[in-house]
Amino acid sequence: MTAFSQPPTTIHAARLRRQPLAGYRYVRLRWRVLFAVVDALGAILFRLGRWMGRLAHGVDRRAAWPDPRRILLVQLDHLGDAVLSAGMLAALRRRWPEAALEVLASRANRELFAAMPEVDRVHVCHGNRFARSGSGRWIWPLAILAWAWRLRLRQVDLAIDVRGDFPVALLLWLCGAQRRVGWACGGGGFLLTDITPYVPGRAEAASRWALLRPLGIAPTTTERTGPTFRPSAAARQRVVAVLDRELGEPSDSRPLVAVHLGAGTPAKQWPLEHWTRLIHWLHTQARARVVLIGAPEDRARAAAIVAHDPPGVLNWTGRCGIEGLAALLEQTQLMIGADSGPAHLAAAVGTPVVVLFSGTNEVQQWRPEGAAVRVLRAAAPCSPCHREVCPVVGHPCMRSLSPMSVAEAVQPLLPPAACGDLLSGVAP
Repeated sequence: MTAFSQPPTTIHAARLRRQPLAGYRYVRLRWRVLFAVVDALGAILFRLGRWMGRLAHGVDRRAAWPDPRRILLVQLDHLGDAVLSAGMLAALRRRWPEAALEVLASRANRELFAAMPEVDRVHVCHGNRFARSGSGRWIWPLAILAWAWRLRLRQVDLAIDVRGDFPVALLLWLCGAQRRVGWACGGGGFLLTDITPYVPGRAEAASRWALLRPLGIAPTTTERTGPTFRPSAAARQRVVAVLDRELGEPSDSRPLVAVHLGAGTPAKQWPLEHWTRLIHWLHTQARARVVLIGAPEDRARAAAIVAHDPPGVLNWTGRCGIEGLAALLEQTQLMIGADSGPAHLAAAVGTPVVVLFSGTNEVQQWRPEGAAVRVLRAAAPCSPCHREVCPVVGHPCMRSLSPMSVAEAVQPLLPPAACGDLLSGVAP
């Protein structure tokens, strides 16, 4: 893709671009200064406490770690982030098969962890700062304290924070976990027993494995290619039965393409008129059936699409949970969507993915991991901006991705029998 241009009065790239600095992943200076002070004071107090403990007991508790009986992984963010952590759980189960493996999850990702056979128990923290709506976004400090007390009763031996947040590091310490693994990049490194070096821009899947390195765990050859997720046989059977009924033909008779119209934030959304042109091309030129997927809040956008192409579009927006969505994505030949949870889930089940990436984040860090993932992006001088809403008039980093350019990327991924001179049927 080529770079877009905007008048200097419209876009101030240097001001909009945000990069983590000084060992912290925060892009705002005030947060880096705050946690630098907190970490300096905390380090002094904890070193003093350890020194006094050695004087009192004559031993350093961290000298040797016994095998954990109960392991806790904390993941309070979104679906895509949770998919990237899937490989960690299999590796932890392989390393300590007798240990109880538990996850403190959010409402957005609990179904994914509940469907994993490696996980013994899923706790759900309804109040956390990653909640995109509802009261949970504002009560998360109280929720962290409440969960620290509840988890203390469970006698956690090993706790892992996959994101690197001060509140989670505090939770790990307050819950009494003997060994606490995480990052110092969000502040609170003094609360941890094992810290993994923070590498800005590193692929998130690789960062997950870096967290396990202090525990003596390395990925297998298969796991290095990216996380995997397999829905249950019952979920597969339900999805295939519904697809056959709604399509009026076997689900494998024509290419089935999943389209995710939504995104986690407005800054990641592709214009609806672009989706309309692309879906019309998929239906009329590529002779593909299209199934719309997404959360309940995407229903209005999906309704606008269905109004244009009712015969060729199935609307599954908000109809199935995470395991059902994974089973559906297994039945599709291709998934097209923004940088979001469904794209990561599609890659995890092995479906080819075309990801429409905004200028919000670094591609190499946040792209889905998989053998058949293609990323499309319009170069933006203000990227990465780490913003939820694009401040530039016209949202050029997404609008510059034309339906024609996406169709050109999609065409080689469709079965050859379905393809003729396809590109003549899509507007630029």
